[in-house]
Formats: sequence, structure tokens, C-alpha cells
Amino acid sequence: MRPWEMHGTIVIGAGVIGASIGYHLAARGAAVTVVDAGLPASGATRHSFAWISGNGGPDGPAFGLRDLSVQDWRRLGEEIPGLGLVWSGALTWGEEFGRAEAIEPPIDVEPRLADLPSSARFSPEEGWIDPVRVTEQLIEAARHRGAQIRLGAPVLRLIRGEVAGVIGVDLGHVVLGATNVIVAAGTGSAALCSSVGVSLPLPAAPAVMVRLWAEPGLIGHIVANDEFEARQSPDGTILMPHGYAGEDSAESLLATGETARRLLIDSFEGADDVRLLSAEVGWRPMTSDGEPAVGATRIPGLHVAVAHPGVCLAATIGRLVADELTTSVAAPELARFRPTRFDGRLRAPQASTV
Repeated sequence: MRPWEMHGTIVIGAGVIGASIGYHLAARGAAVTVVDAGLPASGATRHSFAWISGNGGPDGPAFGLRDLSVQDWRRLGEEIPGLGLVWSGALTWGEEFGRAEAIEPPIDVEPRLADLPSSARFSPEEGWIDPVRVTEQLIEAARHRGAQIRLGAPVLRLIRGEVAGVIGVDLGHVVLGATNVIVAAGTGSAALCSSVGVSLPLPAAPAVMVRLWAEPGLIGHIVANDEFEARQSPDGTILMPHGYAGEDSAESLLATGETARRLLIDSFEGADDVRLLSAEVGWRPMTSDGEPAVGATRIPGLHVAVAHPGVCLAATIGRLVADELTTSVAAPELARFRPTRFDGRLRAPQASTV
């Protein structure tokens, strides 16, 4: 018989969403333990473009939640001193981003653009984060407020009682008992939920993140259009997400990175010094209908928090999930996103006990 440890709420996953939930619960005085097989932000969060935007539009994913994202991230910036938020603003144009307005050439906004759009939209309230750094800061803020953090602790399965709901997680050498378990493990969430018969369809959703370097000051804001998205950090690092085209080798990834580098050189004046740092495939936790899955499942005690874009929504999801668990009042903002909409797609196995 393996040993048991009793905990209050267990959050599985130390990506940005799990870290946010852990912080918000700890800030409310709840007993919370965050567990992860790796280090904070070592999964999908690490590959995120990390754009904080409330302009998803009524037809875009997470409509209603995105509208809250900017104010929730600003609130977190006030609660956690030194949280690395960059409110650069975003310049967007093209069919994909829509809602463009006819403006004078935005020379004062992004002066090194080679071809100025005839119409564009500048959103000064938008910004971005370094997803790894900010996730680490959220984890430390949660720890400071009393949360237990267990890294290097892979969860093998969920443990379900014969009568009650989920009662814990199996780490192999020990079982952590809990009142509530929140699965925020990104692409690994589906397998964990299936261990107790809950369906969470997460089809493969890969993307390539290209990292480049140029002298700081080449790009001043988030720039996004039908051809590319890009932003530059103060140290000169440039991120450019790229659609996945079946890259399956180091050579094919380097070719994609070189394509992005040439596009950037053609798009900005004086960008000849741009060099390629890396190109990596990241796997995004996107449900089959493209919408977040957040909230209680049909099994008492089991909750899910999976979303794309995760960084954008993390502050809002953390607040709403913590509010629900500490007040027992359902958040109306999450009504459209309950994971119970996927019920019936997987037959529940026999209850597992230890």
C-alpha cells in the first residue's frame, strides 16, 4: 500500500494557466498544491507568442473571456510587484485581424515598416509577456502565499472513489488525496481525464515558433497581418509564430526559420542583420471545437482548465476558477466553456482505487 498525503485542491500543470489558478487560490487563502512533471512553463506555454489582446471578435475563440484578459493581467501586475508585463500596443491589419480603420501611414507607430498599410488598427492597450518568466513569477507568488509546489512529479493517473468523485492523483510513489483536482496539463490533460472516463477531445494542434535576433529597436510593438506576426524583446529577440507545414526534421525546421527571417528582412527597413536563433514545434492544447474547456466535469471534484490562447486567458481563467472553488458560485462567464459539453464521447471505466 503506497502512502497517502491529504491536500485541499491539487492543480495538475505548472504552465501559465495552472500557475495562475494556483496563485489565485493561494491569494484567497485556499490550501492548494501545484504539481508538474517538469519545470514551470516547460510545455505549451514556453512556445507561446504570449499576446495579451481583448480583440478576438464575436466569431473568434473565447469570446467573452478575451474581453476580460487585459484588465485581469493589469490587475495581476498591480498585485505582484515586478511582474513582467509589456504594454507595447499592437499594430494590426489585413483580413485576418479585421476591424482596420483608414489611417495616415503609421510612421510614428512603426517607422521601419517597409510597406505601410493604407488601413490598420493600433491598439495601445494590448501587450505581451515573456511566458516562461511570468509563469515562474506566478509560481513563486503562489508559493509565497502558502501554496505547495511539487515539480518533477509526473501524475500517472487520477484516482476515483467508488462512491465519491475524484479523490486524488497518483504520482507512482505516493497518492495525493484532494477535495478538488484541477487538470491544467495542456495537451496532457486528455489522457489524465480519460483515466476516470471523462472525454476531453484535444486533437493535435502543432505550430512552429521562430526565434530571431536583430539590433533592439527594429520592431517597437506587436505587428500582425495576413503574412506574419512579430514582436521584439528589449534584448533584441524576435518571436514569429509560423503555421505548421509538416516539419519533421532539424533541416525542415531551419528552412521554415529561414523563410521567416527573409520575410522579416523584406518587411522592415534596415533589417539585414537579422539572424535565426531557433525554430521549434510547439503543441497547442486546442479542443475539437476550438473553445476553452474550463470548469467542473460530471465527476464531483474534477475540474478542467484548458484553453488557447492560454497566455492571453490565463489571468482571467485563474480568477474565475478560484472564485468558483472558494465561493461555490458558478461563474456566468464560463457557461459556454464547460467541459461537460463533451460528455458521452467516452464510456467511464471502472472506478480505480488504491
